[in-house]
Amino acid sequence: MLYKVKAVLRDAEHRHTAINACIALAIRVLGAGMAFLFNLIIARQLGAEQSGYFFLSLALAMLLSAVARFGFDNTVLRFTSANAEYGDTVKAILNFALKYSIPMASLFAILVFISASWLAESVFYKPGLAASLQFIAPAITGLSIVFLVAMSLQARHKLVASIPCQNIAHFMLCGLAVIVFTIESASTAALYLSLSLGVTSSFFYWLSTKNLNNDGEKPNSQMLWYSARPNWVIVIMSQAVQWSAPIIIGVFLVAEQVAFFSVAQRIALLTSFVLMAVNLVVAPKFSAFNTKGDLEGIRKTALFSVRLLVVSAFPIVLVMLLFPEFLMGLFGEEFKQGAAILQILVLGQAVNVVTGSVGFLLQMTGHERDMRLVTLISGFGVLISVPIFTKLYGAIGAAIATSFFISLQNLLAVYFVKKRLGFNTLKFWQKM
Repeated sequence: MLYKVKAVLRDAEHRHTAINACIALAIRVLGAGMAFLFNLIIARQLGAEQSGYFFLSLALAMLLSAVARFGFDNTVLRFTSANAEYGDTVKAILNFALKYSIPMASLFAILVFISASWLAESVFYKPGLAASLQFIAPAITGLSIVFLVAMSLQARHKLVASIPCQNIAHFMLCGLAVIVFTIESASTAALYLSLSLGVTSSFFYWLSTKNLNNDGEKPNSQMLWYSARPNWVIVIMSQAVQWSAPIIIGVFLVAEQVAFFSVAQRIALLTSFVLMAVNLVVAPKFSAFNTKGDLEGIRKTALFSVRLLVVSAFPIVLVMLLFPEFLMGLFGEEFKQGAAILQILVLGQAVNVVTGSVGFLLQMTGHERDMRLVTLISGFGVLISVPIFTKLYGAIGAAIATSFFISLQNLLAVYFVKKRLGFNTLKFWQKM
């Protein structure tokens, strides 16, 4: 066994992938721990009802932020990876994306702020939600900036900055504020999250653009838009799969059920933080290999990354399936009611992990339209099925529908990877 490991690591690309994946994983563990701690602070400090208002507001902000980014997330990642040594080009790609995303995100923020009372009373039937929606509205702009900046940093393998930019820094600042000022309302927590995002988005943009060289030239704007358009659908539908369920639960059920589902969902997402860590490393590699026309390099890196994922994620999945009540109980005694929701969502995330980085494989190799079709199927599936299952079976029904379509999305992506690139990531044991 040790001999096989050494043989695999003799390959320079595999060694680079493994080492950087370990670094990314270490930072991701910190990020996952921070996100877990943040959710724990919110749930215990605010209680089930107020944390339900907060998580519902955050889900809406995340979804609108995804729409506002116009699909530039993976476009920035793909084209920056291919031009990482040209500073002027790197900066121009990021600024091009921000030039269109910030105005749209700001428009959404204004609309949410103005219509908060109407949304709270007429859409969600929760008058107490209005203040939380108003105060979280500016976060839509902040989230759009940090996601795009994080993609630019990731493309240049600056993982130590990319991961904190995307999901550590603002949660850490907000969590500290909630503790220090003993905040007990969703609206005040939402305000501090918006302020935290304002600080972190400004800092990480400065960090990402400083010390860039003057090499390169402006990218072809038509090419960026050509890539972004299908990516836009992909991002919207992917975010719909992830964030629409808490919003739909917020329409049909009480705020406490939103809190139970949201906490279970965030615990289940810890299963895929290993996948996210590996994606940070392999996505730029897929783009670089594709630029050189090295299909064999793509195949070997993809299969090697799946092996890393299976070994790393299996113990986490097992713990969540065996001890759901304990994990949910950490957030408060009443949250134990969400134990079954956690188990269902973990199964969907487990499929997400064992299929590997199939989404990035398609997008980084120019097959965005295949991934668009996949996410359209899964996204519309969630949007149609979750309301029905929520009305019939409550939050557990929403979890079943969400988990099923997360699994379907990844299995369909596996099919298209096999069709376009000629290998099956589920057969990760095959010779590399």
